[in-house]
Amino acid sequence: MLSQSMVLSPRGWIAVGAWLSLILVPVFHYYWKRWDRPSKAALDEMARRKHELEVKRAFELEDMKLRAEEAAQAKLEMEQRKRTVPPQVDSEVLHDAWSQLGIQQKEKPVSEPDEVDIPKIKEILESLPEVEEEFVTPETGPILVELPINTPIDEEPEQVVDELEPAPDLESWNETDW
Repeated sequence: MLSQSMVLSPRGWIAVGAWLSLILVPVFHYYWKRWDRPSKAALDEMARRKHELEVKRAFELEDMKLRAEEAAQAKLEMEQRKRTVPPQVDSEVLHDAWSQLGIQQKEKPVSEPDEVDIPKIKEILESLPEVEEEFVTPETGPILVELPINTPIDEEPEQVVDELEPAPDLESWNETDW
């Protein structure tokens, strides 16, 4: 009789499994969380790497700022060099230099005009033909040459006929035992 009373029905097995899971799942969860945490050495290493990354980014940011400032300074210097005109040489110094070289200066030195006719310059600039921005100079790209359709070709191209050797006999390959 005891053996018959110990046999559980499927519902009984499900109930036992549910009670066991209610007890064991929190226990396993506690041990798993405790085991899964990083060690003190791993936490220190992660903190060190994070700090190194922050320092590296700060240095890169400062380096980028420095390079931008240097580029702006170089650009400003280039613009100033373009704007500065070399001082004019005194005519006596120039005459002495030419005379030391043995050259007699016959012409009067060229001087800048006192008056510049700006409306006339604007008129000349407006009269110039417009150039497309996508214009490609022959040095930088291929050149397209178009021949008129009605231009006759002087010579017909020669037909090149190469003499071909006869193909090898493939029947002899059938006899080989590979």
